[in-house]
Amino acid sequence: MATMNDIAKAAGVSRGTVSNVLNGRGCVSYEKIRMVEDAAARLGYSLDKRASTLRKGVSGSIALIIPDISEKKYSDIYMGVLGAAKGFDCKVCLYISGDQPYREREVILEAMREKVMGVLTVSCLEDGQAEYAPFLTADIPVVFLERQGAQQALCSYTFDMEEAARLISSVMDGAPDVCFLLDSLSFRDQLALKSGLQRLIPMEDGSIYENNHGELSPSSYRLAADHPHADYCIAGSGLLARLAENAYTRFTGSSPCIICLSPLTALPDNHYINIQLNYRYLGMSAAEALMHTLNYEKPLASRIFMPSGICYGSRAVMPKDRTAGAIGGIHPQDRCTLRMLAHNTPTISALRTLLPQFTRSTGIQVDIITTSLSELLNKAASRDDRWDIIRVDPSSLSHMAPGILLPLEEADRDADRHFRHLLDSIPEDYSRFNGTLYAYPFDISMQLLFYRKSLFESVAQQRAFYEESGSTLKVPATYGELETVARFFTRACRSDSPTPYGSSIAAYTSQTSVTSEYLPRLISAGGLAYTPKGMINLQTDASITALKDYIRFSKYADTTHTHDWSEVASGFVNGSYATTILYLHYASQFVRAEGAAFNGDIGFAPLPGNNSLLAGGSLGVGRFSEHAAKACRFIQWATGPDIAPALVMLGGISSSAIVYEQQDIIDSYPWLKYLAEHIKDGISRPLLSFRSFSYDQKEFECQLGQRLLDALNGRKTPEQALSDAQEYLRSLSS
Repeated sequence: MATMNDIAKAAGVSRGTVSNVLNGRGCVSYEKIRMVEDAAARLGYSLDKRASTLRKGVSGSIALIIPDISEKKYSDIYMGVLGAAKGFDCKVCLYISGDQPYREREVILEAMREKVMGVLTVSCLEDGQAEYAPFLTADIPVVFLERQGAQQALCSYTFDMEEAARLISSVMDGAPDVCFLLDSLSFRDQLALKSGLQRLIPMEDGSIYENNHGELSPSSYRLAADHPHADYCIAGSGLLARLAENAYTRFTGSSPCIICLSPLTALPDNHYINIQLNYRYLGMSAAEALMHTLNYEKPLASRIFMPSGICYGSRAVMPKDRTAGAIGGIHPQDRCTLRMLAHNTPTISALRTLLPQFTRSTGIQVDIITTSLSELLNKAASRDDRWDIIRVDPSSLSHMAPGILLPLEEADRDADRHFRHLLDSIPEDYSRFNGTLYAYPFDISMQLLFYRKSLFESVAQQRAFYEESGSTLKVPATYGELETVARFFTRACRSDSPTPYGSSIAAYTSQTSVTSEYLPRLISAGGLAYTPKGMINLQTDASITALKDYIRFSKYADTTHTHDWSEVASGFVNGSYATTILYLHYASQFVRAEGAAFNGDIGFAPLPGNNSLLAGGSLGVGRFSEHAAKACRFIQWATGPDIAPALVMLGGISSSAIVYEQQDIIDSYPWLKYLAEHIKDGISRPLLSFRSFSYDQKEFECQLGQRLLDALNGRKTPEQALSDAQEYLRSLSS
C-alpha cells in the first residue's frame, strides 16, 4: 500500500501537506489539495475514516448474547445493537446460547476472555446473578434484554407483557375456547404473559403448553391433539405460531385463529393476528444506554417498552367469520367495486401494489383512477361520476370538502377512533374543515432541503469555497446562502464544479409547483402581508424581492429535465445538482431509483428560513358514493397500521404512527423521523386570506404560478407579474 511519502513524491508536495490533507485539516490551498487527492487516487491509497472513540480512550467491544440469530426478533435486537454501537466505533461480539444454560455459561467465559467493556444478554438462566457476577464485580455493566433478570437490582430492558395480554384479549369475541403455546415458564417474559392472560381470559392450566426444546418439542402436537376445535391459539412468539399452525394442519386439516407476539416488521405474517413488539428499538435503546454508561458514566436504569400495536393478517380468519361463511367480516352478498380518484404519487403507486391484500381479506375490489392534479378537482366535483374515494391535498380540503366529500361520521359513527393509529402531530388541515371530519391523512409531506454530504464534507470543496467566497462551506440556512452555494456548484460559473448545477427548481413541473417554491421565500423575506380586505398583498417590497431572488437563483438550477417532481428527484440522485428542495414524499426515489446508491451520501436539513409548506394528501369518501361504509373501511385500511410499513417500504409514505417506530424503515428513509417530529411546524395553506370566505386555494396557486412563470421566462417584469396576480385577487374579493 502507498505511504504518505509516496503520495508526497507523486504530488510534488511535502509529507506534512499530505498529512494535513488526509486528516482533513483546512490549512492547505485548493490547488494542493487537488494534487494530493489525485496522487492518492492514482496510487490506490484509501483513508479509513474512524468515528470518534470512546471517552475512555479505547474503541473496545461489547458482548451480545442471544439464543438464535435466525429468529427474527433476535436478529432485530442484533441490528439495533449494531447500529447504536457503530456510532461509537464500538465492536459488537455476538454469542449464540441456543437457549441452553450450559452453552450460555460457556459464552460468558468467552466474553470475559475477550475483555468486553459491557454485556447485553437474552439470558436463559433461571438466576444469572452468579454467572454474570464476574462482570459486575469488575464494574462491567450488564443489561438483560427481553427476559427480566432474577434480581431487581439487575438492569433489564423488557416489554410490558401486561399490556400485550390486554391487546390479545381485546381481539377475542365472547367466551372462546383458547389454548396457549409458550416458551419455558422459567423465562420471565413468558411467565408475565401467562399471568396477564389468566387475569383477563378464562383459561385452565390444562390449556397451557410449554415448549421447552424449540422445534424438537412435542408440545405443539399435544396442543393440537388435545384442543382440535379451539377458537384461538395464543403463541408466545412467531416461531411458536408456526409450530402450532403446522401441528393443527397435520392433525385437523385447519388451524384456529392464531394470535402471536411478533417482531415489529414491514411485512408481518399474514396468517396470524400479530401483537407487534419493537425488538430492534429495544436493542438499540439498550446499546445506547450502555454506550452512555461507558462514555459518560451515566447510571443504567431498567426500562419497560410498550407493544407497538396489533396487525391483523389478511389470511387470519376469526372464528365468527369461519362459521358465518364471511371473509374478513364481509359477506359475499356485500361485495362490490369501489372507484377511487387520485393524483399519481409514489404512495398511490405503492397502494395499488397492495390492493390485492384488501380484496382477498374483504372481497371488495378497488379501481384507482389517476389524473393530473389540475383535472382532479374538476372530476371530483362532477356529479356524472360517483366516486367512492377521493384523494385531496390540504390546500383543497378547505375549499372543496363540503362539495365533494361526505363527513366521515356519516359513514362510520366511530370515525374519530381511527386517529389513535395516526401520528398525533399531524395538523387538522389534513382532515377537518370547520370542525367536521372529512378525510383521514394519507401521504403526509413537507418540504426539505436535500444535499450531497460528500460535497459539503470534501476538504477540497471546502477550501475552494473559502478561497472563492471567504466563508465556510456549510449547509445553507437562508436563501441567500443557498444561492451562494448553488452558484459555487454550477459548472457554468466554476469550470471544475463536480456537478453541472448547484440546485433545481420545480417551476416547470406545474403552476402550483412554482407557487410552492415562491411562497416560503416570500415568508422568509419578510412575512405575509394582507390588504385591508384581508387578501394577501403581493405588491410589497418583500414580495418583489423574493421573486427577484428566485429568478436570480434559477440561473444556477437545472430546468431542462424537471417536468414533474419525480424527475427533480431523479436529477438529484443522478448527480446533476448538489442540492434540491423537494417534498419528501418524493424522496423515496433517492433509495429506490434504478442505479441509485444512497450509501449515506444524501443529507437533509430544514428548508432555508425554516418555512416549509405542508403537502401530500388525504383520503375521503365521495359525497355521492353508494358504498360509503365500505369506502370508509377501505380508507381506514389504507391509512392504518396493517399496511403502513409495507406502503413505505414500497416507496410511499404514511400517516400511521407505527411506521415511525420501525428502525429498519428509518434507516432506509432517515428523513421520515424529521417528518414525524416537525410536521406540526409546517405551514398549512390556505395563505390567500386571513378572513374566512369561500375561494379556491388551488386555483389561486395556479393563477399565481402562471404569473410567476411569466416573470421567470422574462415575459413580464417581477413588478408586472405580481401586479397581475394582485388584480386577480381583487376580482375574488369583489
